[in-house]
Amino acid sequence: MTNELTEAIPFQVHRKTDYPPMADQLKAVFNQVLELRRNRKQQVRKPIRVRRHLDAVILDCWIAANHSDNPWRTVSRNKTDYRKETRYRRIYLKYDLLMGILDDLVELGYIDQKIGFHDRVSGIGRQTRIKATNRLLEILNHFDIKQIVRDPEAPLDETIIKKDADGKLIDYVDDRFITADRAFLFECNNKFMGVPINTDNIDIRCKHDPTSITLKRIFKGEGGGRFYGGFWQTLPKPERQKLLLDNGPVVELDYSAYHPTIAYAFKGITLTDDPYTIDGCERSDVKKAFLVLFNCRDRKHAINTIRSFGVKNVAHLVAAIEAKHEPIKGYFYDPGFGMTLQNTDSWICESIMKSLMADGIVCLPIHDSFIVAEEHAEVLRGVMLKVFFDRLGVIPKVY
Repeated sequence: MTNELTEAIPFQVHRKTDYPPMADQLKAVFNQVLELRRNRKQQVRKPIRVRRHLDAVILDCWIAANHSDNPWRTVSRNKTDYRKETRYRRIYLKYDLLMGILDDLVELGYIDQKIGFHDRVSGIGRQTRIKATNRLLEILNHFDIKQIVRDPEAPLDETIIKKDADGKLIDYVDDRFITADRAFLFECNNKFMGVPINTDNIDIRCKHDPTSITLKRIFKGEGGGRFYGGFWQTLPKPERQKLLLDNGPVVELDYSAYHPTIAYAFKGITLTDDPYTIDGCERSDVKKAFLVLFNCRDRKHAINTIRSFGVKNVAHLVAAIEAKHEPIKGYFYDPGFGMTLQNTDSWICESIMKSLMADGIVCLPIHDSFIVAEEHAEVLRGVMLKVFFDRLGVIPKVY
């Protein structure tokens, strides 16, 4: 419970449905809200807008309960948060209307609520958490995630996210590069909304939200820039291969040993053998350890981190990696270089998606791999090889 409350994501305000069976069930709950308010002799103002707020809350709580590993959502009960619009917080729902709906749903037994708090002395606080109760879920028997869409009146979220070195959101001034990036993401996301990404062959219940198809680009410090947000990115690879894109089978192609290959390319060296194969070491342990070395601040930090993965004889493993990969040893224990690697792979990713999009091919990015309709497999392979070579001057392995 503690982890669920701590790790809850914000309430997604943009849900709606026009599917009659679902709309009828939402209307039945709304009528109960109206009856509750009449019994209080409370006037119901702006009923259409009140209903929109109710729909958004119930639809998102239903998705959290049925298509997420965490049923809780965060929601602010601080009135000032509904007055001041920022880059990362677009005002859409109204404070009075939303708080009224939340209180009514709690009173009706349809929503569980953990009120937030703020300690002025320590500065520690937490927003309110909400989730659907079993009582609510039991009456939503006609709900179907395929019938839940984005409300066209809801504002679009910011898709270019910038964070400082500690991971806190920071504001920034738009320039022509950011504007171009945002326009590209807008085009990508429109493509994803227009092409069916079918999950019928996958059990996504209580795990994945297939309505999450909006890509965002997240920069951290001076690096990063990877694309996040697509539900397919959290699917295990065997499950991703069961997707249907535009009603046809898909193929996923990967760069082999992506970050080691990039690191060697910075040295002008083409990596020809498997960097994760080292005599006397388990390949899976080497792979886990290798990427840690790029992102930890020193050797001790790296060893402790790798050990937390359950790996044995970590000091020997790290020494073996350092010995085999002497040419790039200088990149180890440098979180800044780790961000450089992510920044490099993000620009490669963008170039691949742009090239394919120019040919009318929809591409679902992971980070080091890409999904396209099966018929476009060889086109994807050629683009992946060309983009990598054009940027780094070496030919990678793609499988």
